[in-house]
Amino acid sequence: MFKKIVTWSTINRSRTLFLAVLFTVLGIFAGMNMEVDVLPNINKPTVVVFAEADGFAPEEVERAVLIPLENAILGTANVERVRGTASFALGIVNIEFPFGSDIYKNRQLVQERISSIQMPANVRVSLGPVSSVMGEIMWAGVKGGNNLSSSELRTYVDFTMRPNLLKVKGISDVIVMGGDVLEWQVRLNADALDRHKITQEEINEVLRRNLQNSSGGILSQQNKEYPIRVFVAPKEMEELADIAIQTEDGVVRLGEIASFVEGASLVRGSASVDGEQGIILRIFKQPNAETLKVSKEIDALFSDLQKTAPTGVVLRTDLFRQEWFISAGLLNVEKALVEALLIVALIVFLFLIKWKPTLITLLAIPTSIAVTAIIFYLLGLSVNVMTLGGIAVAIGELVDDAIVSVENIIKRLRGRKVQGLERLKVIVNAVQEVRGSIIYATVLVVLVFVPVFFLPGVEGKLLTSLGLAYIVSLIASLIVSLTLTPALASFMLNDEDNEEKPSKVVHYIEARTEHILRRVIDSWKIISATFIVMILATVLLYVNAGKEGIPPFNEDSLTIGVVLPNGTGLETTNLFVQNVGSQIKALPFVSGVSNTTGRAGADAHASGANSGEMQVVFKEGSTKKLDEYILEVQNILNKYSGASFSLGKPITHRVEELLSGVRAPIVIKLYGDDVEALRNYGNVVINALHSQAGVSNAQLSRDVKVSEIHIYPDKTILTGLGKDAGLIGEEIESGLIGNKVGEIVSGLQRISVVTKFDSESRSSFGGLRDTTIGGTAMNVGNLASIEFNEGRTSISHEGGKRVVIVSANYEGGDIIGAVDAAKEILDNSARPENITTSYEGTYQSQKENSTRLALLFIVVILLIAVILYTAFSSWILSALVLLNIPVAFFGGLIFVYLEGGTISLAHLVGFISLAGIASRNGIMLISRVQELSKESSDLTKTEVIIHATKERVVPVLMTSIVTALALIPFILGASAPGKEFLSPLAVVITGGLVTSTITSLLFIPIILNKLKDRI
Repeated sequence: MFKKIVTWSTINRSRTLFLAVLFTVLGIFAGMNMEVDVLPNINKPTVVVFAEADGFAPEEVERAVLIPLENAILGTANVERVRGTASFALGIVNIEFPFGSDIYKNRQLVQERISSIQMPANVRVSLGPVSSVMGEIMWAGVKGGNNLSSSELRTYVDFTMRPNLLKVKGISDVIVMGGDVLEWQVRLNADALDRHKITQEEINEVLRRNLQNSSGGILSQQNKEYPIRVFVAPKEMEELADIAIQTEDGVVRLGEIASFVEGASLVRGSASVDGEQGIILRIFKQPNAETLKVSKEIDALFSDLQKTAPTGVVLRTDLFRQEWFISAGLLNVEKALVEALLIVALIVFLFLIKWKPTLITLLAIPTSIAVTAIIFYLLGLSVNVMTLGGIAVAIGELVDDAIVSVENIIKRLRGRKVQGLERLKVIVNAVQEVRGSIIYATVLVVLVFVPVFFLPGVEGKLLTSLGLAYIVSLIASLIVSLTLTPALASFMLNDEDNEEKPSKVVHYIEARTEHILRRVIDSWKIISATFIVMILATVLLYVNAGKEGIPPFNEDSLTIGVVLPNGTGLETTNLFVQNVGSQIKALPFVSGVSNTTGRAGADAHASGANSGEMQVVFKEGSTKKLDEYILEVQNILNKYSGASFSLGKPITHRVEELLSGVRAPIVIKLYGDDVEALRNYGNVVINALHSQAGVSNAQLSRDVKVSEIHIYPDKTILTGLGKDAGLIGEEIESGLIGNKVGEIVSGLQRISVVTKFDSESRSSFGGLRDTTIGGTAMNVGNLASIEFNEGRTSISHEGGKRVVIVSANYEGGDIIGAVDAAKEILDNSARPENITTSYEGTYQSQKENSTRLALLFIVVILLIAVILYTAFSSWILSALVLLNIPVAFFGGLIFVYLEGGTISLAHLVGFISLAGIASRNGIMLISRVQELSKESSDLTKTEVIIHATKERVVPVLMTSIVTALALIPFILGASAPGKEFLSPLAVVITGGLVTSTITSLLFIPIILNKLKDRI
């Protein structure tokens, strides 16, 4: 089949060129219309369930809300992981489904499950918007200066900015943090209620009726219709005072038993921008929306809003932007790609000297990339740093097949006139001559990459995109070398090109290779010993290298989590975080600091009032000294001994959250029933981690005990009064927390109307004790005992079990070794009964995936051996090609140690691709030895080996040098965004090509000569 393709393409060269141009144009069109994003879609479909339970303590949320929800959801089809958190007045359940599953079907399944659960009357269950962890694309800030109050600023954000943002195509949710939400508060006096024998529920019912306008239908008169409207709802809060309440003693005005305040609702979250009070909008995009387009539309909207914003309002969109990393990453990869193209062009020209062969060879690159773009467009894939990276890493290899074909065509054309052969026939035969080795080499490169496609989870999504781009572009280059390359050669390589004279560079290389081989051809003992030493060294180097999972992303910003002692109030936490932020802002390389404290109403992160999150943005170009800057920030954090901090990068943190549900590289989960026992053992785990170099900021999750006021109704007394214990619960819950009875609509603004006890009844322990319970003529202190006790801030679940999480940062070079050492300490120490542990995060990722890759790689090597046997009909020759792989690994590991000595998953993928590339050169040499043995029966086997090596030295050197040097732009500036995965790949491949090329041109011929009688 391939022979016919080569022949047809050469004979029908005009059609071949037309098809090549057509595919290139279509490829440009496809590339321009593909989505652009930071990474491939690595978001696992997740459904978030919010259960708002006003007034419920975490233990009550767990018992009455979380457990029923989890029990129902755990049986849902295809659910992979269920994580739940019970905190004050809120339960959150995160349900993760497999990659590729339909999020809308998943939501439907969850909705069906939760609709069958009977929740307490005051619990409101809803699904969160369709979004994802990686969907948080921007933090926008709003400051009001001295012109607007906190409530006025929040009103502007809630009813002007947020609705306009939600109208932007591609935005799924906007979470608002900070400011005061305005409400009308009807503050009831408990003593007055008891004096007039009025219950809170009676007042709430009257208010509900008086807050809602009514309709009288239609009045028809004299052939006309008149809609009837009854305006009941007040326009001013003071109008509420005149509402009449019917009592046993007569009518009482609401103003006689209550006061009215236009105040702020209960605040659970606050925010600041550059140390000043403000509002932060956390903007989330829909899963399939394009970040760059959505960000551009947000900027346009903010620019328009700024023109009409109230005086003094400043809008900021530079607190955190995912777009920064996308733009910088793509720009760096594109720049490196262009530099690699220039290097490839220069090297090819230096070998071939003439511009026509160089042009023929180089045209394989754009054509191959165009075909790749078409295939990616048809598959619905995006342009991102991984897909571009796959092409970039392959850029040197894209010309390899064309180099081999063109070099052999030129060589065969030199003798064409003497032999009287037709040019087209010579070109076809020259391509056919190397066709087998080209196809086998490409098949091997593709085959060794197969294990990458079996990686699960986030790592699989990332590396599969890179691998797919790499493989598709290589297959495209193979097709180009068998079609376009001979067609162009038939057009451009003619008699005027002086084909008979090889370049001086080629002549020198061939002569030196022959000279060296003749001198060392019998040195097989030294070569064999060297082989063995290099293989043993490879094993030792790998075992002693540091190990890590996914490389951290090179971002110009930091995310800092802050946790203060339990029970710390929201205002205190916010002031503390602002103080820390102001010191960080003073650093010369920091351009901005913003923070949120606590949580918003529908925030999937159930943060307490004692916790906050900071975004620190560095000035442009900071990635070059990022490690130094992070150390300076950490030094500031170390000054604050009263708080716990977690420090990381925004996108890196979010990827870590996708791995384990926790924003940290080291995550150890402890499962059990007794939270206190879990926390005690968690402290043991923290001590084990702190004993390891590089581990920092180790901390326990926030589900701890804090002081609470517990009220125990006296059921005997209540029974004597003809009342039940639930009466106290309802009165206190409604009176202290407040009861929303309706809304007042003013234009687009909606103001809640809330009833609650006045400050006299709820501002102190004494006021609470003396609060009169309606209908009893007695206060809380008479009807119940009141105690100071303890309760938990939150309770976390995973898979229906209670879980306490130990998390930590790592700044060393061997995260796997550090966690392994801590694990060994813990395994050798006593562990309480009924506690199980799970080591997750980067540790689990690297452990599982490296093992999986190793097993799959062994299977692939066996398949390669079979393919090589099919090609050579000799197990000895097949084994000889395979021996080049560990030698290539040796070179790759040497370069890894020069880089720092830590192996990540990206390095492992580099070793996999290196195995295929290293095999290519051996195949080209051995296949030529076999061909020459058949063609030249008068030559000895030794002469055949030397002659074949001499013929193949130039294409082998060209392909190796081109591939290696084309990767230099990705090695240089490795700290730049976008090169996180590409630099490790490039390091391994470049180092491996150095040793594998020497092996192919020197070691293999010598071993072949020793085995010549058995071949």
